[in-house]
Amino acid sequence: MLEGNSLPALMLRSFRQPGFKGLFHRVDDEWICYDSENLQNSIYILSLALRRIGVGKGVGVGIIAPSSPRWFMIDLATQICGGYIVPLFSNISSTHFEFQVKEAQVKVLTIDSWEALSPQIYPLMNSIDALIHFSPLPSGTEHKNSFSWHDFLKKGKEADSEAERDMFSERIKNIESDEVFSIIYTSGSTGTPKGVPLTQENITLQLKAISDFFPVKPSDLCMSILPVAHIFERMVVYYFASCGLPIYFADTPNNVGKYLPEIRPSIMTVVPRVLEKLYEKLIDGANKKPIPIKWLVRYAINKAKNTDPGKKNLRKTIWDKLVYSKMRAALGDNFYLLVSGSSALNVSVNRFLRNIGLALYEGYGLTETSPVISAECPANRRMGSVGKPLHNLNVRISPEGEIQVKGPSVFGGYFNRPDLKDETFTEDEFFRTGDKGYIDVDGYIWITGRLKEMFKTSTGKYVSPIPIEQALSQRAFIEAAQVFAEGKKFTSALLFLNQDIVRSRLKKSEKEFDLEKALKSRRLNADLQKHVDAVNKRLNEWERIKKWKAIFTTLSTENGLLTPTLKLRRKVVEQRYEKEINEMYE
Repeated sequence: MLEGNSLPALMLRSFRQPGFKGLFHRVDDEWICYDSENLQNSIYILSLALRRIGVGKGVGVGIIAPSSPRWFMIDLATQICGGYIVPLFSNISSTHFEFQVKEAQVKVLTIDSWEALSPQIYPLMNSIDALIHFSPLPSGTEHKNSFSWHDFLKKGKEADSEAERDMFSERIKNIESDEVFSIIYTSGSTGTPKGVPLTQENITLQLKAISDFFPVKPSDLCMSILPVAHIFERMVVYYFASCGLPIYFADTPNNVGKYLPEIRPSIMTVVPRVLEKLYEKLIDGANKKPIPIKWLVRYAINKAKNTDPGKKNLRKTIWDKLVYSKMRAALGDNFYLLVSGSSALNVSVNRFLRNIGLALYEGYGLTETSPVISAECPANRRMGSVGKPLHNLNVRISPEGEIQVKGPSVFGGYFNRPDLKDETFTEDEFFRTGDKGYIDVDGYIWITGRLKEMFKTSTGKYVSPIPIEQALSQRAFIEAAQVFAEGKKFTSALLFLNQDIVRSRLKKSEKEFDLEKALKSRRLNADLQKHVDAVNKRLNEWERIKKWKAIFTTLSTENGLLTPTLKLRRKVVEQRYEKEINEMYE
């Protein structure tokens, strides 16, 4: 299926195949199917409408909307016009919104709903030439040139003609490999965002390389739960759609547990936080069983968490029949590929999920590499590693231990930032990932940290926070941890707790559970200290956590504590919990 030098050519060819099953979107408790004819016709009509409002070469179209088939229709139609998509997020700051819109020349903005936008960007909306909205605008909301989805399609239909259809076909044939299909801004927690321009060559060659790692079957079914504004999920959806597979877009990641047994997907891509929440749900379910069954299930869970995967014996077969098979059933019991990316997965969770029989694989990449650099796959699997490099990439380790990569899916440099070339690429044009790691004798890549994420204490000692944070997060009731040491006299940490699991451990009902009292619980604090002590035993003296504070809060992208890939925003955490951090050093 993977024939074509551009995404539009590749995708439209796939849509025309007799076996194409469609894209599905959840609306009001119902799955709406966008079939082959609907997709092809809508992309054509949208391209006509976009051209009529000025989208052409060098023009950006912004999107602030959840994942859906409409997202991809706008994406492909924009590329056919010669423009490029600029994904934006609903909780974007007004400063970053203004900067990205201006730098990337965003003339058209597509939104799901006005209410989902951050109020601080409302005053900036009229800097956009045209606004397309999937949901009706609230009463009293005005924009100089706005279109509902229905009205925008109508505008395109008015321009339809035989000559336009011929031009549409010619345009698809003539899309150049070096045309930018998207500019994606890094979601770093500090400084001005950097635009990553990715070309048609970058993405199409990435898709072809991925096909060597993850061959699919005609019977496979995909569920998409991550934001396609992030290149990882966007690339994945394009790959599976190009293979003709049906894709179900969940309306929100919070409903994953509900949809898994309903849809029974065989393929899904996730970030570690999603897997950790699934793990927590299974653990919580075990804790609600009657006491004799609870003991049995807990024993099976501990075995799964602490045993290296791959070892088969009679006991494991028994545990599988009694416990693990029921856990898989709660997740649909049909996974052929469950691929985790974005950041390292907690070791205990990783072991547990593999031992209960899930086909789990970890991968590694960056936006700048379109995004995959390496991945485990059915042919090459080694827990703890991030797999082997894609066949079309050259990956090496610098003398400083940095992972460096070169190949056709690596970008050519940050948008409008030629001044960053020397720090972005080596003299022989390898991209500097900024990640530390090594390649073992069998060719598997292992990540050990970030070159730049090294803290220097006031005593001159260096602390690498990520391995410590991963170790601290290995307990189910610790959702995330953030370590502090830069310029400090010792290392400390904030521990973000999962309310549901803590409440279950303290044996409290929802009405009885009080957050303030829970934080003062001697049992909870003893458990936390015991865990911190266990982590400290594996660390150098200057790396050890001398003080910590437990926090109950919701971690989400909406409140700004998580990035779109569900990692903690370090600077936001530091600002929001400045008082608590300072108290640890008083």
